[in-house]
Amino acid sequence: MMKQILLIDDDAIINYLHSHILRSKFPTIPIIVFENGLKALEYLNNNGTFSYLIFLDINMPIMSGWEFLEAVSTENTDLDLQIHLVTSSIDPADKLKAKQYPLVFSYLVKPLRVKDLTHLPHL
Repeated sequence: MMKQILLIDDDAIINYLHSHILRSKFPTIPIIVFENGLKALEYLNNNGTFSYLIFLDINMPIMSGWEFLEAVSTENTDLDLQIHLVTSSIDPADKLKAKQYPLVFSYLVKPLRVKDLTHLPHL
């Protein structure tokens, strides 16, 4: 199955930085950027034929990362998703909450670094 990388974050500068870092590690995998979870969810609902590597922020307008996780966990159970939270939150409660979602493979603090990619599971 072909892969796509989805960056879901409302910060354009972070998306630019993370796109550059991800391209250096995965030059052949397309990267698609969304500024909120709702747009990403709509995309997934219409393009479910890929294996998705998702880098998801928690705090965003319109649909937060938590709301996105809830939606894909209940509505899109047949999708091939590997989600990595990339957030500025260092709150232990957020880290604990992330562990409740089987689709979340890791919890990373912004900004994403090249060394973070070498330690990610299942890549």
